[in-house]
Amino acid sequence: MPPKIPADESPRLTRTAPASTPPGGHQDQVRALFDSKAADWPGKYAPAGRLAGRLAQLDAAVCARVGAGGEVLDLGCGSGDLARRLADGGYRVTGCDIAPRMLREAAAARGGHTVRWIRLDPGWRTLPFEAASLDAVVAASVLEYVPYPSAVLRECARVLRPGGTLLCTVPDMTHPVRWLEWLLVWAARTPLAPAAEGAWPRLRPYAAYLRVSRQRRRARWWHTAGRRAGLRPAPARGRRAPRTPLRLLTFTRPGTFPGAAGRRQ
Repeated sequence: MPPKIPADESPRLTRTAPASTPPGGHQDQVRALFDSKAADWPGKYAPAGRLAGRLAQLDAAVCARVGAGGEVLDLGCGSGDLARRLADGGYRVTGCDIAPRMLREAAAARGGHTVRWIRLDPGWRTLPFEAASLDAVVAASVLEYVPYPSAVLRECARVLRPGGTLLCTVPDMTHPVRWLEWLLVWAARTPLAPAAEGAWPRLRPYAAYLRVSRQRRRARWWHTAGRRAGLRPAPARGRRAPRTPLRLLTFTRPGTFPGAAGRRQ
């Protein structure tokens, strides 16, 4: 059976009740940034796109830990490329995002009908799933944008079944690209930033990203936060992926996972 969500939600594209957060805040800036990228975002996951490797890595990571037919949440699903790929592989998938244009791209794409799409309010606090109802949660490049990552980790732990898996990617602070970004992040938040972006318009999207990407932590911090949320850091399975500016973290919820056997290879 699929994870339970409120009975009045449509199985195609639904929206959660709004959270009590003021408009125009940080999370609204995140939503606006990704809505502005929605039209071009699917091209990044095309075979020659720069995110094609990430798509393959996350698909393989889910397949290594969750049996075919498992319930998977793609939290921050964007244009839904991973969600649709997992659904094609036999998983029952829900994609959630705060960006409505991204979700429209996801639902309209080929195979979009195989995934349940849910729009979250930018200030969401609770996921619309019952406790212990999911086998895996994927949060790819999500935690760096949220104001309270520990709270998101606790919520992911709540909805996971015992033995379930959380896969998330976060900025790898040991990568040389991130060293340079320390300076750029500071520059993007100074009063001089608008003038620089006006002189060099190509800087605008990157500067906007740097302004909203706030959770830049080392791996040890994330592991500690995961443990405090009730999750256990787990080693990655399969071949080591080429090094990128993103680090893949794997957590499990302690307990026995009844669907561990029969993983899709």
